[in-house]
Amino acid sequence: MKTRLLGLMAVTIFVCTFGLVGESGAQKYGGKLVLGMIADVRTLDPHRQTGNPTNQVLSLITPGLVEMGEDGKISPGVAESWKASSDAREFTFFLRKGVMFHNGREMVADDVKKSYDHIGDPKTRSPKRGNFKVIKRIEVIDKYTVKFYLKEPFSAFGSAFFGGNAPIIPSETFDTKRPVGTGPFEFVEWKPRQYLKVKRFKNYWKKDKKGNRLPYLDEVIFKPITDDTVRYTGLRAGDLDFVFSLPFAQVPGLLKKAPKGIVPAIKAGSRWFYVNLHTKRGPLKDVRVRQAIAYALDKKAIMDGLTWGISGPEAQPYPPTSEWYLRNVRDPYQEQDLPKARKLLKEAGHTKGFQLVAIVRNETPIMNLATLVQAQLKKIGIDLKLEIMDRATHQGRQRKTHDFDVNPGHLGFYPDPDSIFYRFNHSGGRDSWGLYGNPEYDKLVEQARSTIDRAKRKEIYRKTLKMLHRDVHFIFLGHLPVAQAWRSHVKGLKTNIRGDIAWDKGGIAYAWIEK
Repeated sequence: MKTRLLGLMAVTIFVCTFGLVGESGAQKYGGKLVLGMIADVRTLDPHRQTGNPTNQVLSLITPGLVEMGEDGKISPGVAESWKASSDAREFTFFLRKGVMFHNGREMVADDVKKSYDHIGDPKTRSPKRGNFKVIKRIEVIDKYTVKFYLKEPFSAFGSAFFGGNAPIIPSETFDTKRPVGTGPFEFVEWKPRQYLKVKRFKNYWKKDKKGNRLPYLDEVIFKPITDDTVRYTGLRAGDLDFVFSLPFAQVPGLLKKAPKGIVPAIKAGSRWFYVNLHTKRGPLKDVRVRQAIAYALDKKAIMDGLTWGISGPEAQPYPPTSEWYLRNVRDPYQEQDLPKARKLLKEAGHTKGFQLVAIVRNETPIMNLATLVQAQLKKIGIDLKLEIMDRATHQGRQRKTHDFDVNPGHLGFYPDPDSIFYRFNHSGGRDSWGLYGNPEYDKLVEQARSTIDRAKRKEIYRKTLKMLHRDVHFIFLGHLPVAQAWRSHVKGLKTNIRGDIAWDKGGIAYAWIEK
């Protein structure tokens, strides 16, 4: 029996949004929107794309099978429905009819197969290939039906196909430098480090509630401006219509009163702050030392300092409004307990202070987090040495050499919890940076992978979360707010829980200009 694509994640609460979207005025076709991006796109190849700025842009041009909702749920896209076998080894997707590529031909099941075979081919060298290694083979059932056979049970399989994770493009464009897809906008030109331009795709399949074909805008221009202050100044001056990230220093003032003509959208987001601890190195090999660090942290003070009081402390990666939020799970480290932290260190044989090394990516929120953690650990005699580095160096020490003691940071939203509980904590997970290993834990997350029933999966993750609290590989802190803004002449614009400009019932495709 066909089942509608069900959501895998729910939205955090909007904390402060000035100038509500969805105005009563009539939508207008035409106009140009200029966006200030935090960085330039890295490539025009949809199957080799990586990084949020690139994904944001290409998701408007080359989407995948499904889309993400406002609250993070996976919803129908060019695939209008799907079904999964009871053993989580077979997944069948049913495509919409009449979905057109930008080059003028209809997208069919064979295009899905060829695209995903191409991503999974080692010769393509796609950074998305990891999501497709589980595929045994892909079968085209008919023109509008495609079936995936997996090598092993994987209940979270369907969540891999949203946005930039799994773009569907015509096979005749695999080796070209011009991205072609089924999205609301089609590619025009890219001048590296200057701008990328797209135009309205007149044959886009989606329509608004009144039956009008989307999108409304004629043109969108993306400008890479890496400095937050310069980007915000461009918005204030009217050179930009939308900015992805506001300077942190401006947020408190914007929460009180926004400048004339500016519409801030500041809300609780989906990225989760954490402190990752190495479990196989030095003093941290003793779980009592890791627990002492957790007790030494004042989560509320940290989150207040990082999020202007918008986001409170949490003991898990999903917020309370998510279907994957695990209610009635006690946070053993909810309150800072310095005496208990010192007692644990003493029991572990550490009566004198010692030094730990933290690798810190040179991004403002992470550096602020590291500084707060450093000050709090000093109270129990731990000297945390901060080594600031660029993203590439950080990734090398985090993923390849595992050369760190403490690793503070924040991670993006994952629509299915397998991407967190397995990927970052299973002993075989590709991002288990601190080398956490617990056979009982591994068995549970493997069981979740073979369980289709979502309620049963949720109870499995409840058990695994308690283990993570006990073993302290990750210390969960809370969520990073999304802080964006646009000019008041931009109407109908709304981003989702992640701050995306491409999602199922909103984003740039639903925006228009009214001057």
